[in-house]
Amino acid sequence: MKETSLLEQLQIGTFHCAGQAFQSTMRLSSFHAQPFGFVNGGVYLAYGEALAGMASNAILAQETKPSSECGIGSESTKQRIAVGQSITANHVKPKRCEGYVVARGQLLHKGGRNHVWIINIFDEEDRLLSHMTVTNSIVNV
Repeated sequence: MKETSLLEQLQIGTFHCAGQAFQSTMRLSSFHAQPFGFVNGGVYLAYGEALAGMASNAILAQETKPSSECGIGSESTKQRIAVGQSITANHVKPKRCEGYVVARGQLLHKGGRNHVWIINIFDEEDRLLSHMTVTNSIVNV
């Protein structure tokens, strides 16, 4: 049996990141359901954290200069990546596990050691389903 990643299991359809904002869609299936047929709240948490990480890492990749651009005698820049540190969420409306959801994120704080994202998840009719704040820690690897 082939192993699949969480991102593959979540069935994220699209992800568009522009500057300090992003939008994404996720198709829903029985994988996302809790026993009563609604989307499991943990799915929104995993989706939000994954998206915030992808967006923070896109920002960090744009900030990293290739070594050929570094001045003579400058130290090579360590690669910095974002990893999830904290997430808080309020699920405000249940959704049957069918169709898709849309996530929209906005960078609230961009610091040297962390990024804070506000993410809202909506249904197909643009009704708010979940609101969350995700904090990513920026670490050197």
